[in-house]
Amino acid sequence: MKKNYWKLAGIAFCTMLVISCSSDKDDNNQPKTEQEKEEVVEPVIKQTPGEIRLTEKQAQMADDNIQFALNLMRQTSKDETGNMVISPLSAAYMLGMLNDGADGTTRQELMRALCFEEYDAKAIDEFFGNLMTNAPLADEQVELSISNALVSNSAIGAEFRGQFAANMKGYYQAGIESMDFSKADEVVSHVNDWCDRTTKGMIPQMLKRDEIKPSDASILLNSVYFKAQWLRGFEEQYTTLQDFTTAGGEKVKVPMMTQICPFDYTEDETLQAVRLPYRDGKYGMILLLPTDERMSLNELLGTLSAERWKQLTAGMRPENVILQVPRFKISAEQDLTLPLKAMGVKAAFSSSEADFSGMLKDASIPLFISMMKQKTLIEVDEKGTMASSVTVSTFTTGRPQTEFTANRPFIFAITEADSNVIFFIGKVSAG
Repeated sequence: MKKNYWKLAGIAFCTMLVISCSSDKDDNNQPKTEQEKEEVVEPVIKQTPGEIRLTEKQAQMADDNIQFALNLMRQTSKDETGNMVISPLSAAYMLGMLNDGADGTTRQELMRALCFEEYDAKAIDEFFGNLMTNAPLADEQVELSISNALVSNSAIGAEFRGQFAANMKGYYQAGIESMDFSKADEVVSHVNDWCDRTTKGMIPQMLKRDEIKPSDASILLNSVYFKAQWLRGFEEQYTTLQDFTTAGGEKVKVPMMTQICPFDYTEDETLQAVRLPYRDGKYGMILLLPTDERMSLNELLGTLSAERWKQLTAGMRPENVILQVPRFKISAEQDLTLPLKAMGVKAAFSSSEADFSGMLKDASIPLFISMMKQKTLIEVDEKGTMASSVTVSTFTTGRPQTEFTANRPFIFAITEADSNVIFFIGKVSAG
């Protein structure tokens, strides 16, 4: 009997010991938060110098991106009667970064606008990552750089989520920083310095002081810089002042560059198209001229689709062309909010509907895009082309924000909370 008693006691003691150890283990390892559980992996994109190798899926995405470019051009130019220029690639990179941090309807609308509806977020990131890494390496005689940057507002505790930050670094090679947005002058100066540096001085200023608010959570930036010489340059001695008929029918004198050379060329009942190659020929400028002088450029744009663009470029053949094209320089600034809304991106700009829950560590901070704009500059002359563009987005928290800026006369009072007695009162009428 005693033997059985001690046997049972031993089993009970061991059971208590196991439970005790298990309890101690649980105490030492408190349940992890969702962010602590997240396994962050930074993607790596393979370099392919001398060419951009596209998978079958990415080749289709490149075609779809042409449609996005044409759609954006139509929306941004429909009310423009003068010269204008945009960078669809810079805008696409911005939407690609936004898409990585978006979810729900917000993501669906971004993908639809990009013409990438049938792809997932990873495929989109990989496509942009491939271009990001290998487009600058495709032609060593062409200077091309694509840059991205993200800045979060440390003053309100905005910090980018681990995997989002890793994707931005791996796919988009983005620099990530944190600053106090209540010091707006410092933030604006930092952003403008970045723009100046990444565009080689072509776009030295992107943000103004009043475009940054203490309630903003983050800023996303993209820049594209391009510089190349023509494969066949124009001789300056043959550049002469000639008439150019404007869209309004007015004739003005412009410096018209001229040369006679073999160029890839095609034409149909609607347009003439010629391609001017840069250096090794990987990059080139395509010029489209309506066959009917009465056709407006917006009407010509209306005839273009990604499929037709492919047919035009595939149908080009070398021909001896007497080429005359004006030397020009165009600078433009575009608010992309309305064009993108017209393309279906609506929730992202709504304080009540936007879902960028994948962007910040604290997913409870609601975000929406408060501003998106682009500046672009292009110069074309006898030697070649320089072009640069910057696209910027600012995010504001969806939480109600009240601003109090005492930059005009105000009254002050010193009071005691319990009695509400006013101890001192006065006014400041001059700084």
